[in-house]
Amino acid sequence: MKPVIRHVYCGEVENLRAWLPDDPHEVALWVCVEIGPKHGAAKKTDTFVLLVATPAGLETLEGRDNILADRALLVMRRFDYDDLWTWLERTVAACEAESWHHVVEKLRLHFKWEFENFRTHRMT
Repeated sequence: MKPVIRHVYCGEVENLRAWLPDDPHEVALWVCVEIGPKHGAAKKTDTFVLLVATPAGLETLEGRDNILADRALLVMRRFDYDDLWTWLERTVAACEAESWHHVVEKLRLHFKWEFENFRTHRMT
C-alpha cells in the first residue's frame, strides 16, 4: 500500500506553503500532515504531527524537565517550505507497506500519530 500526503498545515500559520518567517533561521512549529492510501477514498486519512524547528528555534521552546523534544522532530538549518515538502514526500513514500497498519507503523517512526496512546475498550 502506497501512502500519499493529502494535506499539510500548521495551526500557527494560515498558509504554511506561502508563509515566510521573519527569521527563517529561528522557527519552531508543530506541523500536521494528513496521509492516506494512494488508491482509496481521498477523505480517508490519518493525521500525523512533527515539530519542525531550526537550531535557534529550538532555543525559543519552553521545555519540560529540561527536555525540548523527545521524538517527531525535524531540524532544518533554516526554514524553507520546499525543502520541508521534499523531505515529507520522500519520507512518506519510503513508508510503503503491504497494509495500512504496517504503513502507519513505519510513519510513526517519523511522526506522532493522531491515535498515539489511544486505547480501545472492549465491552464485556
